[in-house]
Amino acid sequence: MTYYLDTLNTEENMDNREILKFQKECYSNYIQDIKIEVPEIPNPYVYPDGNPIRPVIPTNTTQETIMLIGAFPSARFERRNGLLIPVGDNLSPFGHGEYFDGSNIRIQASRDSLDKNYFPQLGIAPNKIWITDLVKVYLYPDKHIKNCKVVSPDIQYVNTHKLFAKIAKASMGWMRKEIQVCRPKLIITLGEIAARTISGNKSTPNEELLNGEVRELELDSIYKISHLGHPEIRRINKKWDEITINAINHLAIEINKL
Repeated sequence: MTYYLDTLNTEENMDNREILKFQKECYSNYIQDIKIEVPEIPNPYVYPDGNPIRPVIPTNTTQETIMLIGAFPSARFERRNGLLIPVGDNLSPFGHGEYFDGSNIRIQASRDSLDKNYFPQLGIAPNKIWITDLVKVYLYPDKHIKNCKVVSPDIQYVNTHKLFAKIAKASMGWMRKEIQVCRPKLIITLGEIAARTISGNKSTPNEELLNGEVRELELDSIYKISHLGHPEIRRINKKWDEITINAINHLAIEINKL
């Protein structure tokens, strides 16, 4: 049986092609582009077993609604002789993930927090928004590098986590393209660096910046944007958990007005 695609000119298919074009271009060119501004990133940029670190591309891509922008993706991990080792890319930004790491079942902790502590309170259906990260690749912190050197000492490791702000700035060209494709009614960022890099606001104190207030963002067009604390800071800092609860409650009221 032969099927004919006779709807390629519909608005929905045009949107799908626009999204797919961005996904392909970002996957192919993102790392090469950011290395121009951040030459400290190793070449090749790999996990300890030699698997390449690749851009984690958005797959939750509903246009003209809410766009959620995180900081950068985590990775998939294994425990080897008691050491926690990153071994591969996550499948998508804040994607659901449950797997066995050689010792225990691991989950995507930030997504779990979003599902419990952000989406219900904000009245957001996560399958009906756009979910992404500002920086598209896993960033090595010192604590993971220390473990990786035990497993694979011959690989060049760089503390790219320390370069987060610089990599975030280098990622803004791709972020602008992504926002243009999404055409969001509201952008929500998570964490200080994503908020400051995207908004360009370098001076407002953190507690005021991440208070959930809806502000204007001027890029190719005028967008609405709100900044919240990241799930990770809420997990480790009781004060920021309370600040973010209040910010989410404030933002929920604004979302009801959209």
